[in-house]
Amino acid sequence: MRKLCFLFLVASMVATVSFAQVQLAELTPSTRANNDWFGIAVAATDNTVVVADFDPNIEQFGSVDVYVKLPGGWTNATQNAKLVPSDNGIGFGTSVAILGNIVVVGAANTSNFSKQAETPGAVYVFQKPAGGWSGVLTETLKITASDGQNGDAFGNSVAIGANGTIVAGAFFANNFAGRVYVFTPNGSSYSQAAELTATDGGLLSYLGCSVAISGTTVIAGSDGQGNFAGAVYVFVEPSGGWTNMTETAELTAAQTGNLGFSVAIEGNTVVAGSPGAFGGFGAAFVYLEPPSGWISTSSYAAALAEPRAGTGLSFAQSVGIGTGHSGTAVVVGAPGTNVGSNLEQGAAYVYLMPAGGWRNMRQANAQLLASDGQAFDTMGASVATAGNNVVAGAPASNAPGAAYVFGP
Repeated sequence: MRKLCFLFLVASMVATVSFAQVQLAELTPSTRANNDWFGIAVAATDNTVVVADFDPNIEQFGSVDVYVKLPGGWTNATQNAKLVPSDNGIGFGTSVAILGNIVVVGAANTSNFSKQAETPGAVYVFQKPAGGWSGVLTETLKITASDGQNGDAFGNSVAIGANGTIVAGAFFANNFAGRVYVFTPNGSSYSQAAELTATDGGLLSYLGCSVAISGTTVIAGSDGQGNFAGAVYVFVEPSGGWTNMTETAELTAAQTGNLGFSVAIEGNTVVAGSPGAFGGFGAAFVYLEPPSGWISTSSYAAALAEPRAGTGLSFAQSVGIGTGHSGTAVVVGAPGTNVGSNLEQGAAYVYLMPAGGWRNMRQANAQLLASDGQAFDTMGASVATAGNNVVAGAPASNAPGAAYVFGP
């Protein structure tokens, strides 16, 4: 499972690891409903966690729940606010992102075999009220693509940068080649600044199945590219500002499968999930920007693997990267991981950057497991990092799902 690309943490730790060491909280919604997929997407800052709650099989639109860290920490944290669309936006809750006081929610309205999408999709922006996150809130504004077509799945992935730039994927656009849109702040609204496409994109490339942004760099996964070997495209903002453009660089690797299914970026480091890599074991690939800038390459700094996850169990379906006082860490979700006799209980794995820099790692520094994990919880379907903390969504956990917060 992915953020609507529909492939769809007590912790076992190495003693030297302090990043995401223990389970701090289990977050659940105030209103429970069976099969609600609470945790299908998560995002976090140091003191706020947002969790999407949307099951496209039974709902037209979902909601997003906001949790604020208590003065004593995450323990006993409860839902502070529920975010909903004012217009019953179809697909609301497909994806989420957060920056400071702004939450961005995608509503992709994806077509399926039984129902053709009636809209192109949309992105909703929520500004934290002066009195704080509380109650049921509707959006501050709604963003749509200037050339959107029904079924584009605009909003299937979203990201927001430090300057407020919003990035949204539309992985079904242009005959499933996919497209990525960039929106920049314009006073109290947003303006569409660019459409990003791939020079070699084609049918079923799915550009925009995942997106991330850091500074002036946008990355977008295209997990169908090259007969589903996958690729990640890097777009660097031109000196004159964002404009319609093709990629600055294309990142690939040998022995991949669905590379770009998930992506994350921090500074000059890109992480790309490839659930089908190495014969189905899956891997997360780390790429470093060269001193002269991004160039197309099939060379990577590290392949992060985990034999405990097993083959065909969605390792790297979700990825995150963060830096805390214990160093830089990559977090990899594997929702299909079997734990003891519990099939597909799911797990998240933490990889700390070695002192000499990133290198291939065949086993994680830590495996994060839910204290009450059960079979088919699929924890790790989504992950997010904030400082030394990790948030992992378990959308099938004990209906309607759960999100777990881990920290040192």
